[in-house]
Amino acid sequence: MAILRQHLRQEAGALVGWAVAVILLVLLQTSLYRVLAGSVVAPQLVKALHGLPPQLVQFVGGGLGILNVSGWLGAMDLSGWMTLIVSIWVALAAVSIVAADVDHHTLEFLLALPVRRGRLLLERSLSLLLQLLLLYAGIFLAALVALAWIGKSTSDLRFAQALAVLLLDQAALAGTLVLVSLFLREQTYAVLTTVTLAAVFVFIPVFVEPNSALGFVRHLTPFDYQAAGTLMQHGTYPGGQIALAAIWAAAAFGAAWAVFSRQEV
Repeated sequence: MAILRQHLRQEAGALVGWAVAVILLVLLQTSLYRVLAGSVVAPQLVKALHGLPPQLVQFVGGGLGILNVSGWLGAMDLSGWMTLIVSIWVALAAVSIVAADVDHHTLEFLLALPVRRGRLLLERSLSLLLQLLLLYAGIFLAALVALAWIGKSTSDLRFAQALAVLLLDQAALAGTLVLVSLFLREQTYAVLTTVTLAAVFVFIPVFVEPNSALGFVRHLTPFDYQAAGTLMQHGTYPGGQIALAAIWAAAAFGAAWAVFSRQEV
């Protein structure tokens, strides 16, 4: 696991920077429930949210009953816009797997060592997934700290399960972006492409209506913002969503491993 440890050390600075920013955001927005609870403007806020298009309401978590703690957590920490923030980090992390070394001409040196191509991709991919797990663990702990500070509580298990659903979604995205990045030889193009694709995946459920002629396009993204929030508030377990994300992630990383193992330097 030397490659995994080396990659973790290499990416530690970027991960800490993103984690600190995300954790501070989670602390702030979770703590805002203290202001919302009992506020006379809360009903007007809910009414305004429900005046938005249904997909946008789902994206911002406005359909989850934000007047209770579980709904607020779903809207703030499990919604599409928080998913977008993490997805941008995933896109940048995916580029660091191989594309960055190709652009910096350091891949040849790495492959000159007694390291197989498949092992290099496998251990770096495991490093990415471990970093993703640490990022979501930070979100979980930050939300619990904020709730304790404002004197509120919720089901820790449900919240952890809901975050696990989103983690699987992000793993599916990560595998897809790692696969795409293998075909891009310049880091700048790789970053622009992966970030753009991440945004497209995140926004597909927002701009494509389920019952429209293009409704099938919604199946081309692993993200379903309602699933995690519904699990958080009602305990409804999204088995189909979890299975889709797990299969997607395994297939994407498997395809990336097969492609990279057969590529020329």
